[in-house]
Parts: sequence; C-alpha cells; structure tokens
Amino acid sequence: MRRAFAASLCALLIVLGASYAEGAVWYSRGDQYNSGNFNVKLLPRGTLAWKLETGSKIVGAPLVVGSTAYVGNMDGRIFAVDVNTGGVRWTYQADGSIMAAPSALDNIIFFGTFEGTLYALDRGNGTPLWTFKTDGPILASPLALGEKVYVGAYDGSIYALNVRSGALLWNVQSPRGFECAPAMAEGVLLVGGVDGRFHALDPKNGVELWGGNAEGSIRGSPAYGDGRVHYATDNGYAHAIRLKGVVPLWHTRVNAPIGSSPAYAQGEMYLGGLDGKLYVLNAATGQILWAFSTGGPVSSSPAHANGVVFFGSSDHRFYAVDTKSKAALWSFEADDEIVSDPAVAEGRVLFGTLKGTLYALR
Repeated sequence: MRRAFAASLCALLIVLGASYAEGAVWYSRGDQYNSGNFNVKLLPRGTLAWKLETGSKIVGAPLVVGSTAYVGNMDGRIFAVDVNTGGVRWTYQADGSIMAAPSALDNIIFFGTFEGTLYALDRGNGTPLWTFKTDGPILASPLALGEKVYVGAYDGSIYALNVRSGALLWNVQSPRGFECAPAMAEGVLLVGGVDGRFHALDPKNGVELWGGNAEGSIRGSPAYGDGRVHYATDNGYAHAIRLKGVVPLWHTRVNAPIGSSPAYAQGEMYLGGLDGKLYVLNAATGQILWAFSTGGPVSSSPAHANGVVFFGSSDHRFYAVDTKSKAALWSFEADDEIVSDPAVAEGRVLFGTLKGTLYALR
C-alpha cells in the first residue's frame, strides 16, 4: 500500500456487523484468509457521505466494526469514528506513526507503530490494555485469531502474543523484515518476507512447515481461496501454490511492479500495479485476463464485493470497477493521493488520503 513511502502495506477491509459473540473477530483483509472479498448486499454509489480531516497522512486502511470505524495516521493518532456521521467518538495518541490498519477481536483493537510497539486498546473507549515492544517498525496489520495475535515487524520477526495479556508466546526470525499481515488457512500461518521468502508456519510454535524463495520482496499480504494461496512480489511476479501437498501451480510476470496486496474472488486475482493499472488474473492458471488503467500508481489494495472491485490511485481518484463490463461504474475525486486500502461495509466504502482526510462514500 505504501509504495510512495518505500514500503508496502497490507491493510484491510471489513464487513459491518451489529452484535458480537464471544470470540468475534475482524480480520485485516476481510477474513482470516486475507481474501479481500466481502459479502455485502448494498454497494456504495460514489456519493460523499462525510469526510474527516485527521491532520496527518493516512496510509493504512480504516477498520469498520459495527457503527464505528478505526483509523490511524502518520502523527500516531488513532481515531474511532461514527460510520454514519463522521463524528469522532475517541482518539488515542500512540508513540509513533501508524502505517497499517488496525484489527479487532471481541472488545480489543490492535495496531502497531513505526516505533515498534503493538498496542491493544479497549475499542469502546480507547483505554490501553497492554503494549508489546518489538525491535523494529511495525508496518503491517496484526492478525488476531483464537487466543493469539500475530504480527510481523521490520526487525525480521513474526511474533505470536496472548491476546488478553500481550505475553510473548513465540517468535521466529527472518534475515529481513515483514511488511504484510499473515493469513491463516488449513491450519497454517502464511506470510511473505521482504527477503523474498514465503513462509508457512505452525501457528502453535512458529516452526516453518515449508517455504520457498520468490523473485523479489513480498510486501503484500497473501490471499487464500479454493485451496490455493496467492501472493505477489514487488518486482512484478504473481504466484499460486496449492496447500494440499504444497504444489506450486503457476507464476506469472505482470507487466509492472506490484504496489498492493492481492484480492481473490470468483476465481480471479486482483492486483494493483505501479504502472497505474488494476490487473485481473485467472487464479487457477495465472493468465492475465484484463487490466483497467488509472492516471497514477495503484498502491491501494483492491477489494471485491458483489462483482465490483474498489481501490484508490495516486491520481487522487477512488474507483469502483465492474468485473463483468471491465469498466468503471463510478469514480470519486479526493483531495490527494490514495495509498490506503479501502474498508467496505454495507452501503459504505471508507478510505484515507495523503492529506490526512478520511472519506466515507455511500
């Protein structure tokens, strides 16, 4: 997401809900698979509902939980905002820039900072519950699942912490850092590293079950669907591996460096290119099916909902592209570049800009 800042960011989308059972979770890309695909019935039509000026650049995606959106900015402040009105419910000042989307489990909101601190706050009022200090910047969203929260840092570690106490359960190291949120699929924790190695880890202890080296840095989150994990390297290669039997299926050279995390839906893989295009691949074969052009690099990770792909561009515009007609249903002009991933909810889509404005469209 943040190629404009020499770092990509895995950020997120989430579906609105009204009530929460014990163990309710909101994942960094819509589900624990990082699919970027969301089951919403009412799609936004590109009309401004409200906007909020936060005072500093927004590079991470918002997280929508019920009627509240959570978003952080480069000044290190996280905002809890009413989704319907844009009114601020609370704010909290962290120790450094927030460069990735928050995630949530039950009443807890999790996010990391450039200073290397993972925060757990009460999402109702912003009260700190615990913090954990890593040895490097946290540039990715955490993944909370069960009694663990997983997060990668630029110190080369993946950490697993207890969600209630922040106690360290395990950590594993890589020669370089991690910039993306892991996915959980078929009982395996899946994550790519800046060193170009793709890791499949045992979530119980962090032991690498299998792995492989790619052609370049893996800065975007992996996306799982239909038995396959899909990921891309920043120098323009997309990959798919069948998890059962660990079978590499294909790798495709896209015609540009990749600026986003992939989304997976309806048998297709969606990727943002730094050449200003949205690329659509056949997820079973890797064939490039079509592309949609914008006026600037696309570092905003695509989101799919009900046959429409949502994403922003550095050309200051936010797009809704129909997957059948391959044409824009609408676009919206914002006040600056959009590198933030969008958050999709019923009848709403939210995103931030480098001017620090949080937009909600309906």
